[in-house]
Amino acid sequence: MYKKRAKFKTIGQDVNIKNIKLDDVEDIYHFESTKQTRTKSAKTINDKGKKSFKTNLILKKAIVVEVMTNYRYKVWCYDSSSILHEPIHCVLSGRLKYITHETRNPVCVGDKVSIDVSDVMNPRIEEIEQRKNILSRYIYPNTTLLAANIDQVIILASVKEPDFNPRLIDRYITAAAVLNIPAILCINKMDLATKGTKQCGAYYRKIGYNLIYTSAETDYGIDKFKKLLKNKVTVITGHSGTGKSSLINKIEPGLNLRTADVSLYHNKGVHTTTSAIMIPFSFGGYIIDTPGIKTLGLKPSDINLIPTCFPGFANFSNYCEFNNCTHTHEENCAIKKNIGDKIPSDRYASYLFLRENLC
Repeated sequence: MYKKRAKFKTIGQDVNIKNIKLDDVEDIYHFESTKQTRTKSAKTINDKGKKSFKTNLILKKAIVVEVMTNYRYKVWCYDSSSILHEPIHCVLSGRLKYITHETRNPVCVGDKVSIDVSDVMNPRIEEIEQRKNILSRYIYPNTTLLAANIDQVIILASVKEPDFNPRLIDRYITAAAVLNIPAILCINKMDLATKGTKQCGAYYRKIGYNLIYTSAETDYGIDKFKKLLKNKVTVITGHSGTGKSSLINKIEPGLNLRTADVSLYHNKGVHTTTSAIMIPFSFGGYIIDTPGIKTLGLKPSDINLIPTCFPGFANFSNYCEFNNCTHTHEENCAIKKNIGDKIPSDRYASYLFLRENLC
């Protein structure tokens, strides 16, 4: 007779306590009523299938440069000296498809993989190397990988068409800081700049970020932009319509990436890049072009990292009374004390907006 398997629950506790200074230990008991029990389900990641133990494999090292549909990928093979050879279209090994992954897609551009070429007509990705970092997009309840093993992120904005958007830049910079990836701010379309817009982004340079200005129309700043990319794996991201494809076409003639105008209806960019692609440069290095998305790199679980990763906050947050100060309700908060002085009030408003949208 079939016996129903017993279900076990793990009971944890959620404690909702804000940073409040307590003068008496007895005051702690005031918060006992805030405790709630919840059911916690553990997610198991299967590590057993990550390494292939098949026999008669002929493995080559490769880097994923494009993700296509139905577990198909374009990769560039390289040897021990990192010299690129011919591109190969391959599929994902059936073993890797059935591993429990934490994200919707098991492979992304920038991944270093081992492919089996014993069947020259049907090469397969057999192994995925450990990543040093991951850039992802979070749309509840799923996380989608965009790029891996990144050296730097270039955040592309424009002075006009679409207008310069500091809140979006704050989000991108914060996302890069959470992943510990260096961020560079590039402001494009300087041919459209007026006297009032030429200082766009000056605050970010003041607080220590690398800032460059470019114009794909006039070639202004193109040489400096190209020098930043040499021998690096770079993600270039930003709002649609800021000129990502135009700049890439300028520094690597012949790519002919699709470009599009800004929508006249909502003054925002029209998407031309529909998925992340990794482009090897003739002068050394790669660039990863991603779709323009606002949710890049941040998810609700990152909310406790934002107080120190938000641009311009790190140098002040060390002087807050609480180590885990949220810079919202706490007394003796060094961030709030400097609002309107060293921290512009609109940047603090941007911080609060970012927090609210992650909760």
